[in-house]
Amino acid sequence: MSSARQNDDLVDEARLRRALRLEAAELPPRIDLAAIAARARAERPVFAAASFASTFFAGVAAAGLLGLIATALSTVVPALASDLFAAGIQTLAGVAVPVAALVALAAQPTVPIAMIAALAVAIAYEYAQRRERVVELTS
Repeated sequence: MSSARQNDDLVDEARLRRALRLEAAELPPRIDLAAIAARARAERPVFAAASFASTFFAGVAAAGLLGLIATALSTVVPALASDLFAAGIQTLAGVAVPVAALVALAAQPTVPIAMIAALAVAIAYEYAQRRERVVELTS
């Protein structure tokens, strides 16, 4: 009996499909391209005036902004340039002190002679390491 009751609860597929169909009044309206084009032509003068007004105001705002930028740059650039120049001179002076000590050390006559001697020792060592060892094989 349980299988008979289960079949009663099920809805016929055809009846379900008919119930889910939309009525003619419920369908969404179709897109009418001619009506859209006619409405756009009717509103064109208003659109053109609004477009011109917004372009004009955007141009005025851009010109004002460029004027403000030019004024600000003419005020800020000299101060910024002097600060950058002072920072460059300070950095150069900070680097020059240790470099002067190294230059004074290199000016001593023993340093170039020691460097040449170290170079000669390094060259001799490299040549000694490259030399191939002779291995005799006897049979």
